Amino acid sequence: MQDVSYTHVKLADYILTEDPGLLVGNETVIRIYNNLKNRKERVTHKDIILYLIQKIEQESDSGKQDVYLEALEYVVYRTPDDDVV
Repeated sequence: MQDVSYTHVKLADYILTEDPGLLVGNETVIRIYNNLKNRKERVTHKDIILYLIQKIEQESDSGKQDVYLEALEYVVYRTPDDDVV
């Protein structure tokens, strides 16, 4: 079983310091990260995923839903898992 309390890996901070190229090409993820970063000190992988799921559920425009879904897939498949101890 995973120790969820040790999920303080800051997704975007990790990406921007370890491999900034991972975010290139997905402006939606960058905007979401900046939005979340303005509201909280740490932004985790899970924060971005939850935000995207909420946006997909709330959006009625199918084109915008597709953009959020694409961003969600991008985050899930292109970013590292949270560390587990």
